[in-house]
Amino acid sequence: MVDNFGGLMIYSILSIAAIIFAVLFLLTLTLLHLLKPEYDPKWRMISEYEIGKYGSLMQGAFFAWAASLLLMMIAAWRFVGSVGGIIGWVWFLIIVLALVGAGVFKTNAITDNSTSRDHTIHTLCGSIVILTFPIASTLVANSLLRSPFWEPYTLAVFNFTLLNWLGMIGFFGSIIWSRKKDPSAGRVGPKVLLGWPNRIMVLLYNVWVIVLAVCVIQMMK
Repeated sequence: MVDNFGGLMIYSILSIAAIIFAVLFLLTLTLLHLLKPEYDPKWRMISEYEIGKYGSLMQGAFFAWAASLLLMMIAAWRFVGSVGGIIGWVWFLIIVLALVGAGVFKTNAITDNSTSRDHTIHTLCGSIVILTFPIASTLVANSLLRSPFWEPYTLAVFNFTLLNWLGMIGFFGSIIWSRKKDPSAGRVGPKVLLGWPNRIMVLLYNVWVIVLAVCVIQMMK
C-alpha cells in the first residue's frame, strides 16, 4: 500500500479522472442519440456518429474513453504483479491507441460498401477494442485479485469482468441471431439488430473501468 499522503492523493486523483472521462464518454454517447436520431440505435453502430454534423463529439468521446482507460491502467499498475497481468496491462495500452485511432479515423456508414483508408484503419481499431477488451480485462483482473489489497473487491471485479465477456458475446450473438432469423438480412442493415448490443457492450467496457477506479479510491482511504 502507498505509505504517504502524496502517493495516496496521486492514485485517488488518477482514479477520479478515469471515472470522469468514462462518464464523459457515456454522456456524450447519450447526447448523440438525441442530436442524431437518424442513426437508428437498433441497427446502427456508435462509430457512425462520427459521420457528418456533430461528428467531432463522437471523436471526442473516443478520446475520452482512451483517456479513462489510460488513467485507470496507470493507477492500477502498482498492483499488477503477474506475467499475465503485465501482458494484459500492456495490451490495454494498445487498446488505448486503438481508441485514439477510432477517434482520428472516421468510419463509413455501415450501409456504404465503399472502402477508404480512414474506414479501414477505423475498422481495425474497432476490432481490436471489441475483440480484445474482455481478454485484457481478464488478465489484469486476475492479477489484481492476487493482491491482498484487492481481496475485499473480488466479487465486484469478477462480476464486471464477466460482464465484459457477456457484452461481447451478446454483440456477436445479435448478429448471428438476426441472420438466422432472416437469411435475407445481409451482412448489415435494418434487419441485423446489432445496434443496442453494440451500445450495451461499450457501456459495460466503460463500467468496468469505473468499477476498478472506485475500488482504487476506496483502497486509498
